[in-house]
Amino acid sequence: MMDWILEQFLGRKIEKETARYLRELSLSPVLESRQQADGTLAAFRTEPGTKMTLGTTLWGEQVTVPLEEIIRAYGLITGGTGSGKTMFGLTILKSLIDLLPYGSTNGIGVIDAKGDLYRGALYLLWQRLQHLAQSDPKACESLRERVVIYDFSSRDPVSSYNILARWPEVEADYFALNRADLLLDLLPGRDTLSLGGTAVLHKLLLLLSEFNLPVTYMSEVLHDESLRQRLVAQSQNDLLKRYFDRQFAREPKPTIEAIARRMEALFASEGVRLALSGTTAPDFRQFQDAGRVVLVNVFGETISRSVRRLLQGLVLSDIRASVFTRKKKERAFLWCCDEAQNFFATEKLREHMADLLSMSRSFGTYFLYLTQNMSTAVQDPRITKVLTTNMRWSFSMRGDPSDCSFLKPVLPVTGRKPRPRTDPFSEVTFYSLAEERAMALDEIAELSDRVGWFWIKARSAEPLKIRTQELTIPECSELERAVMSLSRDPAFGQRLSRTEYERLAAERDRQWAEEDDDLRAGLEETYQRGRGVAK
Repeated sequence: MMDWILEQFLGRKIEKETARYLRELSLSPVLESRQQADGTLAAFRTEPGTKMTLGTTLWGEQVTVPLEEIIRAYGLITGGTGSGKTMFGLTILKSLIDLLPYGSTNGIGVIDAKGDLYRGALYLLWQRLQHLAQSDPKACESLRERVVIYDFSSRDPVSSYNILARWPEVEADYFALNRADLLLDLLPGRDTLSLGGTAVLHKLLLLLSEFNLPVTYMSEVLHDESLRQRLVAQSQNDLLKRYFDRQFAREPKPTIEAIARRMEALFASEGVRLALSGTTAPDFRQFQDAGRVVLVNVFGETISRSVRRLLQGLVLSDIRASVFTRKKKERAFLWCCDEAQNFFATEKLREHMADLLSMSRSFGTYFLYLTQNMSTAVQDPRITKVLTTNMRWSFSMRGDPSDCSFLKPVLPVTGRKPRPRTDPFSEVTFYSLAEERAMALDEIAELSDRVGWFWIKARSAEPLKIRTQELTIPECSELERAVMSLSRDPAFGQRLSRTEYERLAAERDRQWAEEDDDLRAGLEETYQRGRGVAK
């Protein structure tokens, strides 16, 4: 009887309190995770120094982080096409560009194989220059002088990128072998070149680079015996002389033709041919030490995918060589690399990237990688380990969950996610923490646009799901019109008009042509004298 009375008076209250307790119990991990995130964000806001706003939490808290956490760090942005990956990268670039040129000695570099990040960065520079032109003309001019552009798709204006101009203080043989490996690894042909073919290309590049001649001279050196003999005669490399005097003529003709075909494929795009035929090469060490804004675009409608990958590899190789010779290491330089999976495409590139990830921090150079399929491209688990170990922060958007598997152990979970029940009267059971994290990782494939997991490893035990900052950038033809004043101005980006560029190249070519005429005249005179024919 007493039980019935208690049930009548207290039963409903007990049921309500029990439901409230169970609800709080299930939500407590979520609330604790949110409190930790709010605490981290509050700590960021109170720290001294410049900040950048990256977006907002799903509950409306602004995500503002110290600039030093982004620029003096290795970062990784992953996401599929259309997820908002490039816009997030541009959000970071905008924060950095808007500080220029006042006070900031840090530098920024962009290496882009799709064109979107390059054009977006150019638009942000245009916006900044427009603002400075009105408010501070001297600062506007200072920023203009700070920008360097290498656009392999541009036919006018042109940037000189002679890939056979040797790095300072580098051994000639090592340099030529490095170039030969990259050219053969990343510029495949239908035929297979043997190790002997690699050796031939190595010797040819060694000969051209000794005289600072561009790789566009390759066809002439292969097929013009007179020019080849002249170069060999003037060479200071005895081993190289011996090779061309005694062995080159015996190399199989198919090998020579295979090398020639690969070079022809490299020069199929006029913009690429113009850039590679130049008289100088970029000084990436000086660019980084001076805190320049360096924009490298390897995308173009006439540039094939294999050539884009090759150009990316060549630029990376040059950057690697420059990083370890930097003088002003206190000036941070951040390289933003779109289509970053291409930087891990071959064993040689993976070696370069492993060196940079392990040591470039000591020289003041850092990398931000943007990619949509890193796990597919980087199949070497050792390199993946090097990348995730040295990465300080990441932002994982909608895409292949395997690209952000490193997040699995730290994704926030409740421990109270109920399993589905087939029987409404069966006992409620819950997924284990490992199962719930696996499910949370799989859900990355279904994230909304502009939403992702942001994680600064050293500052937070868990990643934070955020919505990225809105960034308005025009598209397609409207964007092209907006940046046309910069992209077609040879005075911007330290480039040359095509007329001036070809004039300088012609002066170099004329030197060899005149020597060729002198040689022919000398040979003819010797021949006539030998026959006893008087002039």
